[in-house]
This record gives sequence, C-alpha cells and structure tokens, in this order.
Amino acid sequence: MGDNDESLLDFEKSDLYHHGVITKLFPSNNTGIVRTESGRELPFSYEFVILCGEAKTVQDLREGERVGYDLGWTSSGLKITKIKTYPPSSPATDLPTSEG
Repeated sequence: MGDNDESLLDFEKSDLYHHGVITKLFPSNNTGIVRTESGRELPFSYEFVILCGEAKTVQDLREGERVGYDLGWTSSGLKITKIKTYPPSSPATDLPTSEG
C-alpha cells in the first residue's frame, strides 16, 4: 500500500460513515449501487439519497468512486440514504505549480 492509499484511508476513517465504492449508476432509472467493504451491493435512489462532501448533485457521482454512506430502512428494505464523496486522492498533474 502506498503513502497516498494510507492517507486516503486515514482520511476516510476520520468520519463515521461506512465506506464502499460506487459500482453502477443507472441514470435512466435514477438509481445506483454501492459495493460495501464486505462485498455486499446496496442500492440507492437519486431521489431519496442525501449528498454531502465533494458531489453537489447525483450527476457528480462516478462509477469506481470511493464514498462514505449511511443506511436506512425503507418500505423496500435496507437502502443507502446518504452518500459522502471525498476529494480526489491525488492532485491533478496538469495544474501549474509556480505562483508566477
């Protein structure tokens, strides 16, 4: 594990969310899937999920993105009710590094 991986994990551990990865987004159905650290796949609905962190709208979510999440019981069973997105783990390399 590299230094960037460890710092990302430390950053994520500093909050109280469960952590997983967005594996599927279905814009036509307004739904998505997050795979938990244990490998379970949990659904979320664009209409009913609360976003916090970097993403401001569901269009900002990306497949393969690591997220924090919270769960709640709905009439359809256990679903993700809140998603927290994190800053990118590595800085963009195309940005200028000088101040001048």
